[in-house]
Amino acid sequence: MLIDVIDTPEALEAVRPQWEEVFEADPHAQHFLSWTWVNRYLGHRRRWFILALRENVDARYIAFFPLRLQTRRDKDGFFYDEIIMAGNYAADYTGFIADPAYEDRAIAGFAAYLKRQNWTEIKFDYFGGPPSRRIALIKALQGPEVMFRDSKRSNPNNIDNCVCPVIALPETWETYLEQHMSAQTRQKLRRFLRKVEGDPAYRITFATPETIDRDLDILFDFWRIRWQPQKGAEMTKRLIRASREMLMDCFADGNLDVPVLWYENRPLGALANIIDRQKKAILFYITGRDEEWKLPSPGLVLHGTCIRRAIDDGFRSYDFLRGNEPYKYMFGVEERPISCTLFRTRDGRNLGGVLNPRSIRHVYEMSIDDYHKGKKADAEIGFRQILQSAPAHRGAEFGLANLMFEKGDLAAAEASYRALAPRLADPAPVLVRLGDVLLATGRNGDAAETFRDICRKAPGHREARYKWGVALVAEKRFNDAAAVLEPLVALPSAEDSDRRYAEKARALLLRIAPALTPTAPRAFEPAKPVFPPPEVFSLSPAPLPV
Repeated sequence: MLIDVIDTPEALEAVRPQWEEVFEADPHAQHFLSWTWVNRYLGHRRRWFILALRENVDARYIAFFPLRLQTRRDKDGFFYDEIIMAGNYAADYTGFIADPAYEDRAIAGFAAYLKRQNWTEIKFDYFGGPPSRRIALIKALQGPEVMFRDSKRSNPNNIDNCVCPVIALPETWETYLEQHMSAQTRQKLRRFLRKVEGDPAYRITFATPETIDRDLDILFDFWRIRWQPQKGAEMTKRLIRASREMLMDCFADGNLDVPVLWYENRPLGALANIIDRQKKAILFYITGRDEEWKLPSPGLVLHGTCIRRAIDDGFRSYDFLRGNEPYKYMFGVEERPISCTLFRTRDGRNLGGVLNPRSIRHVYEMSIDDYHKGKKADAEIGFRQILQSAPAHRGAEFGLANLMFEKGDLAAAEASYRALAPRLADPAPVLVRLGDVLLATGRNGDAAETFRDICRKAPGHREARYKWGVALVAEKRFNDAAAVLEPLVALPSAEDSDRRYAEKARALLLRIAPALTPTAPRAFEPAKPVFPPPEVFSLSPAPLPV
């Protein structure tokens, strides 16, 4: 068996026919593992990868396992990696899809691949499918270096999010009412539906391209009022933003219903139902209602309407998704269990002792950010971890050299700059820093030569030209310094950094003006020279991109 890794939009697009074939064959597949949903969701995210299994290089794919990588810091500031399910934070169900004839081999292949990767944790959150899949993965992944535990998910209201209430829909609405509902609830639902359908003041609308924004606004406004006191304003805002993005993707694909119950022009409640046409399932995702409105109950009316519609359209299930909230049980549901399992290395570090290759760019970006925020110790940890994992990483090497310079370890910084410069297509940023080391150690002539070489290849390099002038002044070669600095003063620029070097050059020229010989070219003659304090060049280098 062969494992291929799909990690680009183009590669994911190319396997769509085979993905849909496997999805249709797998009796446990559901919408959050459909090609359409996965493709849309991953389109907004980075560092995702999909394990694709086939028997040999010429064979079709027989299983797909969509995953993502996250990188976190431990209490000591070291980065570590987590592998999570691709749909986590939006999908109520996760997992993999497989041709039933190859399920055992798929599990073995996926586990063998994951055991070779660098990670500290794997989170199988809200893992769907039969319990045998989870049990087989646990057996295949655990070992001397890896432990696991169940990760039960309940919210503060004691709702079990590993229980999913589902209605197996019969062929007719009347059969549903008789077989799934209690007599009292059945009577109430019939009465409410008659009232809504018989009174012209009531109406139920379904979102169209013209109304989808309005209808989702209604839904999320109700949801915000209900949940913001518990979740807080910032968390509520993030949840709404992420949910809306996902639901709009579903709507764009034709896989979303948003029914709204109205009384005259007053919205009373709204649902968002994802439509799984391949598996003939309606997935209830989120609801909001006017908490001040009592009867008829907006939730009962809207769910009843949607269940009846689903039966009429030939759907086989109405899925309330995660959470065993009591109100779901009035609709005659069966419980479908899902699971959360955490795998973790026993030493709390990545397998193999190095970063996952997919996280190196992320750690590099985080370390640059730390550097510029002045969090130098954190930046150093990040750069060193990168170099431990990818010794040829030029950006991390440059960043670490800059930190050594700032800590006063000039010999180490110089050695790094000299080793790094020949390996770069454009060594100018590194050579500027090398020149800084030479200035700092009093080798002003060597510094002047270094900056001159940069300007010879890049005549417009303002920082190098200015520091070339600084080095010449330090050598007391004032006429040469003036000849280098005066063109920099005259160069026009809209960039703040460029104007800064022009002003520094002007100030330095004013300082050395009395020392210039009469034959030296003079760009200007101030009436009353002003002498600023001795120049101290600033060093705030940005690490090179790889």
